[in-house]
Amino acid sequence: MTLTARETVYSIFGAYRLAMLDKTGLSYLDRSPEGAIRSFSAALIVLPAYAVLVVLRLWDVLPDVSLLRFVTVEGLAYVISWTAFPLVMFHVSGLLDRSGRYFDFLSAYNWSSVIQMGVYLPVVAIADSGLLPEGLGEGLVLAVTMLVLMYQWFIARTTLDINGGSAAGVVLLDMILAVFITGVADGMLS
Repeated sequence: MTLTARETVYSIFGAYRLAMLDKTGLSYLDRSPEGAIRSFSAALIVLPAYAVLVVLRLWDVLPDVSLLRFVTVEGLAYVISWTAFPLVMFHVSGLLDRSGRYFDFLSAYNWSSVIQMGVYLPVVAIADSGLLPEGLGEGLVLAVTMLVLMYQWFIARTTLDINGGSAAGVVLLDMILAVFITGVADGMLS
């Protein structure tokens, strides 16, 4: 079954409710195995914003790299970032004795990226624009990053029904993978 506009809107609304630390947001998500697979559609929704973030982050490198190389490297990094953590979490959920809740986690995690990007991109763009003093812009980015991490923690804790420390470990694992993938991609562009 293909993703419908209704399911998309419901899923994004559910992710928004989870961002408000409301567990009932889960009821708006299709947490079946099929729904979890469809939740990867969020990657297409987030892609344009991700492209803007990458250009902002690598603005100084762009003149020295061919467009083909840039798009190839960053495109691969995007696909890997969307698949590596879910694959790792498939095994981690088993280690945590939460395999039965894996699809709950995956659906919420994927759809939450829409909300995260919707908050993160405007703040980064404003901070990078020079409209704010540098320290204030960096402070806003840090504050939003902390809120995103708290959101991810809430999703892990709620969907996997694990304690706070284990949820923090899930978030830390996600961060480590993201930093590694970004570092490898950036290294391929320099």
